[in-house]
Amino acid sequence: MNGALRVDSTVHTGDIRENDVLGDGTVYASDNPGFAGSGFVFEGELLFDITGPLRRWNGTNWSTANVSGEEMEFVEPGPFGNPLNSVVIGRATRFQPGFLIARIGTRGNLHTHFVFILRRTPGSRPSVGAYTFPLTLRSPRYASAPPVHLVFNNGLTTADFELAVDRFRSALEARIGVAASPDGTVALNWNTVEGTTTQIESAPTPNGPWTAQGEPIAGDGGMKRLTVSTVETNRFFRLKTP
Repeated sequence: MNGALRVDSTVHTGDIRENDVLGDGTVYASDNPGFAGSGFVFEGELLFDITGPLRRWNGTNWSTANVSGEEMEFVEPGPFGNPLNSVVIGRATRFQPGFLIARIGTRGNLHTHFVFILRRTPGSRPSVGAYTFPLTLRSPRYASAPPVHLVFNNGLTTADFELAVDRFRSALEARIGVAASPDGTVALNWNTVEGTTTQIESAPTPNGPWTAQGEPIAGDGGMKRLTVSTVETNRFFRLKTP
């Protein structure tokens, strides 16, 4: 749209246990979610760049520290894909560019599915939990889209997976939970992104002036809490990333 790629959502989910590849629960594969769109220029190329590491939700936080040997391969369609167009994402991955999704046909449409393969060291099972990694869609013909985060369920119940995804979205959207107490204090809680520092600020009006509440807090992929005192009838809070 207007010369830029657009995504319908920044978070897309899938179930990595769609296919037990070896039949022993040590390697799982899925071809969902896929890529679909329309209105592209004929013969234009769409590519993706991996822009961050593999993280796992362990019931408390989203962290690379929860990844203990697991890795995810993102590979071109096929029984095990084309090794010339695949990338392996692990806890130490930071940036890997330039993987082709597709060349656009005459109708300007795109619909394709890559394969996602979750494995650990040979012969061992990937830990139960949810896994995620980020990517960016780009093309020589368009401005890049905002980052997309793929989140996969590996053995969690539906309710637990939904909680993991909600915590992840909450951190990306910088949502703050607010609960006022009769004693004049306000309890604030928010979910964090590992490696990102956040700062709570407050103001008497939406236009400010804004004042820092407490010290900047380093994110670990879990929830943070802060209790502040307030005597004002109205008080507004916001979450900033310095």
